[in-house]
Amino acid sequence: MNIPGVTEEMFEISFWLNQIPDPDKMIMSPEEIRRYNHRSFRECKTLKDLRTFQKLLPGDKVKGMINKTSVRPTQKRYLNGEVISGEYYDQLEKSLNLAAIPQRVFVRFGITIKRTEMRAFPTADRVFSDPEDYEFDRFIETALYPIEPLAILHESADKKWFFAQTYNYLAWVPARDVALTDRKTLFSFLDSKNFLVVTGKRVFTGFNPLRPEISELLLDMGVRIPLAAREEIPMEIYGQHPAGNYVVKLPVRGLNGHLEWRLGLISRADEVRVGYLPLTIRNILTQAFKFLGQRYGWGGMFNARDCSAFIMDNFRSMGLMLPRNANEQGKQALGVMHEMPEGMGLDERKGLFDCLPSATPIYMDGHAMLYLWKYKGDYYIIHDFAGFTAPDESGALKRSKARGVSITPLLATFLSHDKQYMEGLYSAREFKLDKGDASPQRVPFGKGSSIYR
Repeated sequence: MNIPGVTEEMFEISFWLNQIPDPDKMIMSPEEIRRYNHRSFRECKTLKDLRTFQKLLPGDKVKGMINKTSVRPTQKRYLNGEVISGEYYDQLEKSLNLAAIPQRVFVRFGITIKRTEMRAFPTADRVFSDPEDYEFDRFIETALYPIEPLAILHESADKKWFFAQTYNYLAWVPARDVALTDRKTLFSFLDSKNFLVVTGKRVFTGFNPLRPEISELLLDMGVRIPLAAREEIPMEIYGQHPAGNYVVKLPVRGLNGHLEWRLGLISRADEVRVGYLPLTIRNILTQAFKFLGQRYGWGGMFNARDCSAFIMDNFRSMGLMLPRNANEQGKQALGVMHEMPEGMGLDERKGLFDCLPSATPIYMDGHAMLYLWKYKGDYYIIHDFAGFTAPDESGALKRSKARGVSITPLLATFLSHDKQYMEGLYSAREFKLDKGDASPQRVPFGKGSSIYR
């Protein structure tokens, strides 16, 4: 496989769990996770609690948000293999509909009804940096999963796109994939105490010949679905007895795009559970290993995920609300931060990892990874990544594509001819409360200091 130090047995989760001390120790209790999320919304500037989102926004502020999101590229971009012209961007900028923004914007609310995308401009066109590229659409911002709440701030000139805020992102989303409602209705539904969580890589609702909008609906890891109350469940749901299934409430677009509910079925044999998974090392690693081999999906392309979504979806199945992008997670998310400044030597970095808990997310500029454990003098990670550099049979460094989820070592792989992968890291971050305080806790490392307080 040409990944140095990686053996077949390493792809079995038991290989790592058998080496890690106390993998079932609770990192945070459900109440601590609730407090962590509450303080994250209050202190992490990239996160927005839509329950308390402003009802009215100044029009100039909304224009500024759009202008910051929908930026005309300064470099060449390609559509269908052809260089994009200035006239194309002119039309895109007209579609932003900025002149229609009033002095005061009344915020509307909605919910996604299917897996969809948030984009830099209100267009579904796939735009690339190279005419031969097909992997990195430069207009995609992030994937959105079903049952995601939105604050809607504006709509495109053709009314086919909403400029919307999720809890951790701001961009354009197709209006056809959103059902409109009021905030009270939205969160009385979403905050239901009885809910199902997707714990598998993905699951699908049951086939429904009468309601195609909820038939075999794709639900990704971490999606939270309200369960129907017992008194809401009939003996027959669209021609099928519900026995052997969980009965869930799914949002759909009704008249004029407004929210309606449908009962759907999810097999009890699927990878779902009532309530969130406990936050433990075992569960974090088990969730990560479910993605092994999945193709890398920039921004959520290919119904997949990229490096930071790999981390985000994992922890979301345990109830944590994290920032979307890698640098936001590594530099702004709350928790215990183990800094690795640029001048930190390799031996110091090894010393930090010798004491770092397994299942801790680690970060380099633009990339998020999950630490596994030390084995035979090297430190292993699992991540969703584009490629790696390692010595070939002659000892010369060779670049290989990955574009998927796999396991690699931090010392035997390289960023350049004289820089090991570990030397590119700037932090490790434990997403947890520290002695009752969810503020970022920077842990110094160096002579005379300890890694943990």
